[in-house]
Amino acid sequence: MYQQFSFDSETSDNIEILRLKGYLEDSGGSVLKSHVDEVLAGGRSDFALDFTGIELISSPGVAALLDLSTMIVDDYAGQVACWGLDKHHSTVLEMSGFFFMVNQVTAEPEALSYLKGE
Repeated sequence: MYQQFSFDSETSDNIEILRLKGYLEDSGGSVLKSHVDEVLAGGRSDFALDFTGIELISSPGVAALLDLSTMIVDDYAGQVACWGLDKHHSTVLEMSGFFFMVNQVTAEPEALSYLKGE
C-alpha cells in the first residue's frame, strides 16, 4: 500500500519549495494545484519541487503536474526546478513534456541556484 499524498512547503529567497511525498494521484494533484494557486496569487512564481519522497505518480497526477507547471511558466512567467525523481518517473515525465517547462537538476542547492539566476 502506498502512502497518501502529502507535501510540505517552505519559502526561501522568494522561492516556494515543495517537498512531495507518497502517491500523487487526482485528489493529491488538486490539493497541490490549490496550494500553487495561493502562492501565485501571493506574488511568488518560482518553485522548487522535491520528488525524493514520491512513491508513485498516476496518470492524473502527471496531468496535474503538467497543468501547474504550464500555469506557472506560461501564465505567470515563473520558473520551476525539480530533483529527486527515480528513473521510471523521470522517463514518464520526460515523455509527457514536463521537462519543456521544468528544469530537472540533481539536488536542492542546484535548483535554488538555478531559480536565483546564479
